[in-house]
Amino acid sequence: MSTPKNIEAVIFDMDGLLIDTEAPAKRAWQEGARRLGLEIDDETMLGLIGRHIEDCLDILSEKLGRDLREMNFMEQVDDIYFSHFLRHGIGVKDGAFDLLEWLHENDVTRAVATSSEKEIAPRKLRLARLEHFFPLIVSGCEVKQSKPAPDIFLLTAERLGVNPENCIVLEDSYTGIQAATSAGMTAFMIPDQL
Repeated sequence: MSTPKNIEAVIFDMDGLLIDTEAPAKRAWQEGARRLGLEIDDETMLGLIGRHIEDCLDILSEKLGRDLREMNFMEQVDDIYFSHFLRHGIGVKDGAFDLLEWLHENDVTRAVATSSEKEIAPRKLRLARLEHFFPLIVSGCEVKQSKPAPDIFLLTAERLGVNPENCIVLEDSYTGIQAATSAGMTAFMIPDQL
């Protein structure tokens, strides 16, 4: 891996990297499945990290032999998930505020490229008090192919007006690392659930 000579932007994943949402998401998905009489094991959940929700639903529907969309699965999950955050708030990962402050003070462009839904990502960042650090949030639903395809990172660089090879990506998933390196960006993995 080569380090860019001229860093123009740092692109952040969101869930599991900036904010502590992976463990609550895992619990919500597994509890939502139990409410419907289904079971999602831990290994399967790890395989979903970093993927867009539509991809996750396709993978799970095939594995479980049931169409989760027809079962209103995501309504169950969202109810459990956001109830948790309303009661407990969203935790910010150690070091995130310090890094974001440093990047802001040094005029380094920042963006979020997340598999989270377009309406949900700003809400999560607002609950975590991080939204003011990011002039741009790009969601996986805005691209044709989600991570591990490079589309989301290429679109983020294009919207920022920077060259992909001059971007650093911070990720917590294998699919995100694969997407970033396929986009020609320098990627660093900060593991969370993986």
